[in-house]
Amino acid sequence: MSMDARGQSSERRAASEPKQESAQADEWVVALRPEGVLPPLFCVCAGGGDVFDYRDLALALPKDQPVYVFGVPPLAAGEGFPSVQRLAAICVAEARKRQRYGPYQLCGHSFGGLVVYEMAALLANEGQEVGLVALIDTLHPAFKRNMSAGERVQFQLSYTADRVAKYARNLKGGRIDRIVSDGFVFVRHRCKHLVWKLARAAFGRPGGQVPDAMRSDEMILVAAWHRYDPSTYIGRLVLLNAADRPPEYGGDRTLGWGKYSNGAIDIHILPGDHYSIMHPPHVQALVERIRPHLA
Repeated sequence: MSMDARGQSSERRAASEPKQESAQADEWVVALRPEGVLPPLFCVCAGGGDVFDYRDLALALPKDQPVYVFGVPPLAAGEGFPSVQRLAAICVAEARKRQRYGPYQLCGHSFGGLVVYEMAALLANEGQEVGLVALIDTLHPAFKRNMSAGERVQFQLSYTADRVAKYARNLKGGRIDRIVSDGFVFVRHRCKHLVWKLARAAFGRPGGQVPDAMRSDEMILVAAWHRYDPSTYIGRLVLLNAADRPPEYGGDRTLGWGKYSNGAIDIHILPGDHYSIMHPPHVQALVERIRPHLA
């Protein structure tokens, strides 16, 4: 009997997993659990565009809770980089095909939190009730953008001290693999940022068309992140933040939302880091915080 990475038999895991509308990974709307008597939980993918990032969350929720996940929608021919609001409008249209009236329950991990925030604003403007806006470790893009000079210096000093200490520990422990992995992540992040800046300079003008070679899902989301200008939403936000975020973010428990939100904010600090918060064993704590807010 074959075993997966978590030590479960693959046959047992397959039997327990939620059904999906389609087995094809290129479907941008996936029903991780289409059945259930409760109002659906609509989720939006993180910056990597992976709709199955929510699979463990769906497994941990009650059996009668439907779960849909929106990935990156296909763009019209000749369409440039879409805004977060444009992505939210497409997702709202899909959500309303599956649920005509509120209360709507929305959940977004990382970048997905920006989209569900804008979905909530759109639905509220349409007169629909929004029951839940859950942002899972979602950093507000203006967190760093609108820092004062002093705050920016403090942020950079904290970032540098933490990374130097981390590399020193790995070097002392002989963990060259971790040093190489961290270096790869750093270079990859910088390269993505550089590609976006070049694309914005070349194709960011009105009517500028983005070449097909640059229209990957990840680049679409990176572009939307950098251009994000939030709408106004006065409803309650539920922030579910990872306890293991790097220390430079520790000065603001709201990750920037406190300065820009117009409604109440519930803050929960949960075990795990930005990625592990979505998976066992930490996903159970995440579900325990979400469940009281579900219809």
